Amino acid sequence: CLKMSTLMKKLRLTVLLACVAVTTSGVAQSQPDPSQKQYFFVLLTRPADPPQLSKEAGEKLQEDHMGNIRRLAAERKLLVAGPFMDNTSLRGIFVLHAESLDQAQEWSNGDPAVHAGRLAAHVYGPWLLPDGALHEVPADNKGMEQYTLVLMKRGDKWDPRASSVSETLEQHYAFLNKMTSEENVAVAGPFPVN
Repeated sequence: CLKMSTLMKKLRLTVLLACVAVTTSGVAQSQPDPSQKQYFFVLLTRPADPPQLSKEAGEKLQEDHMGNIRRLAAERKLLVAGPFMDNTSLRGIFVLHAESLDQAQEWSNGDPAVHAGRLAAHVYGPWLLPDGALHEVPADNKGMEQYTLVLMKRGDKWDPRASSVSETLEQHYAFLNKMTSEENVAVAGPFPVN
Protein backbone atom coordinates (compact mmCIF):
# COMPACT_ATOMS: atom_id res chain seq x y z
CA CYS A 1 0.00 0.00 0.00
CA LEU A 2 0.98 3.56 -0.54
CA LYS A 3 -0.07 6.62 1.39
CA MET A 4 0.09 10.00 -0.28
CA SER A 5 -0.55 13.37 1.26
CA THR A 6 -2.91 15.48 -0.78
CA LEU A 7 -0.64 18.35 0.20
CA MET A 8 2.14 16.52 -1.66
CA LYS A 9 0.25 15.88 -4.85
CA LYS A 10 -0.87 18.65 -7.11
CA LEU A 11 -3.14 16.54 -9.25
CA ARG A 12 -5.51 13.87 -8.09
CA LEU A 13 -6.18 10.45 -9.51
CA THR A 14 -9.93 10.05 -9.70
CA VAL A 15 -10.78 6.94 -7.65
CA LEU A 16 -8.09 4.35 -6.91
CA LEU A 17 -4.58 4.52 -8.25
CA ALA A 18 -3.20 1.57 -10.13
CA CYS A 19 -0.16 2.49 -12.17
CA VAL A 20 0.36 -0.44 -14.46
CA ALA A 21 3.78 -0.78 -16.04
CA VAL A 22 3.70 -3.29 -18.85
CA THR A 23 7.10 -3.77 -20.40
CA THR A 24 6.30 -4.98 -23.86
CA SER A 25 9.62 -5.80 -25.45
CA GLY A 26 9.20 -5.99 -29.18
CA VAL A 27 6.01 -3.93 -29.30
CA ALA A 28 6.75 -0.56 -30.88
CA GLN A 29 5.32 2.57 -29.31
CA SER A 30 4.05 5.13 -31.78
CA GLN A 31 4.73 8.86 -31.66
CA PRO A 32 2.95 10.65 -28.79
CA ASP A 33 -0.63 11.65 -29.48
CA PRO A 34 -1.03 15.45 -29.05
CA SER A 35 -3.98 14.78 -26.71
CA GLN A 36 -1.61 12.95 -24.33
CA LYS A 37 0.71 14.41 -21.72
CA GLN A 38 4.15 13.05 -20.89
CA TYR A 39 4.89 11.96 -17.33
CA PHE A 40 7.80 10.20 -15.65
CA PHE A 41 7.40 7.67 -12.86
CA VAL A 42 10.10 7.71 -10.18
CA LEU A 43 10.65 4.91 -7.71
CA LEU A 44 12.54 6.09 -4.64
CA THR A 45 14.53 3.27 -3.04
CA ARG A 46 16.67 2.88 0.04
CA PRO A 47 20.32 2.38 -0.92
CA ALA A 48 22.10 -0.68 0.47
CA ASP A 49 24.35 1.44 2.72
CA PRO A 50 22.79 4.89 3.27
CA PRO A 51 24.74 7.42 5.30
CA GLN A 52 23.89 7.42 9.01
CA LEU A 53 22.50 10.67 10.40
CA SER A 54 21.81 11.98 13.86
CA LYS A 55 18.15 12.32 14.84
CA GLU A 56 18.35 16.09 14.34
CA ALA A 57 20.06 15.78 10.94
CA GLY A 58 17.50 13.16 9.85
CA GLU A 59 14.62 15.41 10.88
CA LYS A 60 16.18 18.38 9.03
CA LEU A 61 16.70 16.25 5.91
CA GLN A 62 13.06 15.08 6.03
CA GLU A 63 11.93 18.71 6.39
CA ASP A 64 14.04 19.69 3.37
CA HIS A 65 12.71 16.69 1.39
CA MET A 66 9.12 17.74 2.13
CA GLY A 67 9.93 21.35 1.22
CA ASN A 68 11.27 20.18 -2.12
CA ILE A 69 8.10 18.14 -2.72
CA ARG A 70 5.90 21.15 -1.95
CA ARG A 71 8.02 23.39 -4.22
CA LEU A 72 7.88 20.96 -7.17
CA ALA A 73 4.13 20.58 -6.69
CA ALA A 74 3.63 24.36 -6.60
CA GLU A 75 5.63 24.62 -9.83
CA ARG A 76 3.35 21.96 -11.37
CA LYS A 77 6.30 19.65 -11.98
CA LEU A 78 5.30 17.05 -9.39
CA LEU A 79 1.86 15.48 -9.64
CA VAL A 80 2.00 12.68 -7.07
CA ALA A 81 4.37 11.96 -4.21
CA GLY A 82 4.14 9.61 -1.32
CA PRO A 83 5.86 7.07 0.87
CA PHE A 84 5.48 3.32 0.88
CA MET A 85 4.33 2.27 4.32
CA ASP A 86 5.77 -1.24 4.32
CA ASN A 87 9.37 -1.96 5.29
CA THR A 88 10.98 -2.73 1.94
CA SER A 89 13.70 -1.08 -0.11
CA LEU A 90 10.94 0.80 -1.97
CA ARG A 91 10.48 4.01 -0.01
CA GLY A 92 8.23 6.18 -2.20
CA ILE A 93 7.21 7.49 -5.59
CA PHE A 94 7.11 10.69 -7.59
CA VAL A 95 5.12 11.27 -10.76
CA LEU A 96 6.69 14.17 -12.65
CA HIS A 97 5.49 16.15 -15.65
CA ALA A 98 8.76 16.84 -17.50
CA GLU A 99 9.98 17.51 -21.02
CA SER A 100 12.53 14.69 -21.00
CA LEU A 101 13.93 11.76 -19.07
CA ASP A 102 17.04 13.84 -18.34
CA GLN A 103 14.95 16.66 -16.89
CA ALA A 104 12.95 14.24 -14.70
CA GLN A 105 16.21 12.64 -13.51
CA GLU A 106 17.68 16.08 -12.72
CA TRP A 107 14.62 17.06 -10.65
CA SER A 108 14.69 13.71 -8.85
CA ASN A 109 18.42 13.92 -8.13
CA GLY A 110 17.89 17.45 -6.79
CA ASP A 111 15.74 16.16 -3.95
CA PRO A 112 17.69 16.67 -0.69
CA ALA A 113 17.20 13.04 0.43
CA VAL A 114 18.47 11.75 -2.92
CA HIS A 115 21.34 14.23 -2.96
CA ALA A 116 22.32 13.14 0.59
CA GLY A 117 22.35 9.47 -0.45
CA ARG A 118 19.44 8.47 1.82
CA LEU A 119 17.27 7.71 -1.23
CA ALA A 120 18.05 6.66 -4.80
CA ALA A 121 15.80 7.81 -7.66
CA HIS A 122 14.99 5.42 -10.52
CA VAL A 123 13.17 7.29 -13.29
CA TYR A 124 10.97 5.50 -15.86
CA GLY A 125 9.16 6.88 -18.83
CA PRO A 126 7.86 8.75 -20.51
CA TRP A 127 4.40 7.59 -19.52
CA LEU A 128 1.76 8.99 -21.85
CA LEU A 129 -1.67 9.77 -20.38
CA PRO A 130 -4.67 11.40 -22.01
CA ASP A 131 -5.05 15.08 -21.19
CA GLY A 132 -7.45 15.35 -18.26
CA ALA A 133 -6.64 11.89 -16.82
CA LEU A 134 -5.33 13.58 -13.67
CA HIS A 135 -7.46 16.19 -11.94
CA GLU A 136 -6.78 19.09 -9.60
CA VAL A 137 -7.00 18.36 -5.88
CA PRO A 138 -9.89 20.29 -4.33
CA ALA A 139 -8.56 23.13 -2.14
CA ASP A 140 -10.46 21.82 0.91
CA ASN A 141 -9.05 18.28 0.57
CA LYS A 142 -6.44 17.86 3.33
CA GLY A 143 -4.67 14.94 4.92
CA MET A 144 -3.54 11.52 3.79
CA GLU A 145 -5.23 9.24 1.33
CA GLN A 146 -4.35 5.60 0.81
CA TYR A 147 -3.95 4.06 -2.63
CA THR A 148 -2.85 0.72 -3.97
CA LEU A 149 -0.05 0.76 -6.49
CA VAL A 150 0.26 -2.13 -8.94
CA LEU A 151 3.37 -2.57 -11.05
CA MET A 152 3.24 -5.31 -13.65
CA LYS A 153 6.22 -6.59 -15.58
CA ARG A 154 6.77 -8.97 -18.45
CA GLY A 155 6.39 -12.61 -17.40
CA ASP A 156 8.83 -15.43 -18.13
CA LYS A 157 6.60 -16.77 -20.91
CA TRP A 158 6.38 -13.46 -22.79
CA ASP A 159 7.33 -13.91 -26.44
CA PRO A 160 6.78 -10.82 -28.60
CA ARG A 161 7.07 -13.01 -31.73
CA ALA A 162 4.15 -15.23 -30.73
CA SER A 163 1.14 -15.07 -33.00
CA SER A 164 -1.10 -14.50 -29.98
CA VAL A 165 0.60 -11.24 -28.85
CA SER A 166 -2.00 -8.94 -30.39
CA GLU A 167 -4.87 -10.95 -28.96
CA THR A 168 -3.24 -11.12 -25.50
CA LEU A 169 -2.66 -7.36 -25.46
CA GLU A 170 -6.25 -6.71 -26.60
CA GLN A 171 -7.53 -8.87 -23.72
CA HIS A 172 -5.21 -7.11 -21.27
CA TYR A 173 -6.37 -3.64 -22.34
CA ALA A 174 -10.02 -4.75 -22.35
CA PHE A 175 -9.57 -5.93 -18.76
CA LEU A 176 -8.02 -2.57 -17.77
CA ASN A 177 -10.84 -0.67 -19.51
CA LYS A 178 -13.42 -2.78 -17.66
CA MET A 179 -11.71 -2.16 -14.31
CA THR A 180 -11.54 1.57 -15.09
CA SER A 181 -15.22 1.74 -16.07
CA GLU A 182 -16.10 0.02 -12.78
CA GLU A 183 -14.04 2.70 -10.98
CA ASN A 184 -11.62 0.12 -9.59
CA VAL A 185 -8.71 1.65 -11.51
CA ALA A 186 -8.17 5.35 -12.09
CA VAL A 187 -5.08 5.28 -14.26
CA ALA A 188 -3.42 2.42 -16.12
CA GLY A 189 -1.08 2.23 -19.01
CA PRO A 190 2.19 0.94 -20.36
CA PHE A 191 5.61 2.46 -20.00
CA PRO A 192 7.77 2.37 -23.09
CA VAL A 193 10.58 -0.14 -23.19
CA ASN A 194 13.75 1.32 -21.67
